Amino acid sequence: NIASNFSMDQLVNLCEKAIDDSVHYAFKIIDAFYSSCYVSSSPFLPLVVCAVMQFSFQHGISHTATGPFATFGALKIFIAQDYDSARKWSTVVRALEQKHESMVKNKLNMVTHAYLFLHVSIDIWFQPPMEIAKNLEMHHRKAMRLGQVHIAMCALGMSCRYKLLGGENLSLFTLSYNDHFRLVAKHSGFVARHMLLDSFLLQELTGKSRDYFSLFDGSICSMNDLQDEAKETKDLALLQCSYVFNVIIEYWKGNFLNAEEHSQIASTMFPACKEPTIYLIYHTLFRALVLFKLHRTSEDNHNERLKSGKEMLDAMEAWAQFSVDVFESKWKLLNAEYYASVKDFDQAVHMYKSSIKAAQDHGNIHELALGHELMGNYYFDHGLPDSTECFKKAYIYYSQWGATAIADKLLHKHDLEVESSADQGVHLQAQKHSREWD
Repeated sequence: NIASNFSMDQLVNLCEKAIDDSVHYAFKIIDAFYSSCYVSSSPFLPLVVCAVMQFSFQHGISHTATGPFATFGALKIFIAQDYDSARKWSTVVRALEQKHESMVKNKLNMVTHAYLFLHVSIDIWFQPPMEIAKNLEMHHRKAMRLGQVHIAMCALGMSCRYKLLGGENLSLFTLSYNDHFRLVAKHSGFVARHMLLDSFLLQELTGKSRDYFSLFDGSICSMNDLQDEAKETKDLALLQCSYVFNVIIEYWKGNFLNAEEHSQIASTMFPACKEPTIYLIYHTLFRALVLFKLHRTSEDNHNERLKSGKEMLDAMEAWAQFSVDVFESKWKLLNAEYYASVKDFDQAVHMYKSSIKAAQDHGNIHELALGHELMGNYYFDHGLPDSTECFKKAYIYYSQWGATAIADKLLHKHDLEVESSADQGVHLQAQKHSREWD
């Protein structure tokens, strides 16, 4: 690995190396080739990235080369599961970006894809989604000031997704999402199509529909239309993402067999996308929940589902070593579901409670609600009266999150009577432990 022969200072100094016109034009050609491979999720992407880096070591590091350097860090995760090296290259790329900015007269006159790529492919393993969303919003504003509209729209679209998946209050999220979606649709149909997936999930959680399809002139009117277009245009990233979102949506609908079917398709597509994404994290979480649920309730493929669910649990446990804030409550919740599946009552209850505490500690109200619901389900399946109190708390937390459709479904399914006094007491506890929305 030639890259390992360079220290941080040596790499930064390569930014100062004079680049003549012929090399500059060569960088432009290589960058175009790299961008094409990246967008199309080409299997040749790793080779192109290494070629760009080797060319940079010989001729100097152009500001257009920082994207491939960032991709190299992400490939360390995807190919070798080397998270420490990925974090190191994230630091290197930020140093390169800062060096390039310091070398131009106007330090705000360029924004590259490199920062954006770091946020969505490497930072996800070490920082909570809400923190990344704030960074993406800053990136969006900076790009807009400089007139780099496509980068700005990409950053805005991803910031919305990270807020949605990260547990943003859905009532507040919806207000800003409507304006953001229209802005993105005006400037980038590519990003708007990805944002449509958020609208499908948002509708399932809140029960409130919005007409976003009119912005596509009738070409897209459903998830199936979106998937058909992704297939026609060979947009593997959008297609994979659509199946992942279908897993989450079908889970919240309670259609676990459908969720499993979408998950199987999504699983086959991950090798086609050569960089880690937040979709891998949430697909792992919901796929495991679905598999453990079906293991307990179906008559067929028990061992296979349990085995596959355990693989998802093991992956989540490995990720939890890098960021407790991001993964602790998810990992412990999957642990609880695993112990429930192997009929270890004491360990299951212990892990449900540990997951709930972790969600409280880290301010993840959506995971707090889900933890209470799943613990309630476990108590209910064992005929224990404690299930009612769990369901009541889940109802309150779902409502505070803004997932009113999920809360109402829970209310009617278990015929809950949530008294105003109990509401107030649990609500105050939620305010104490959950994220401040304002």
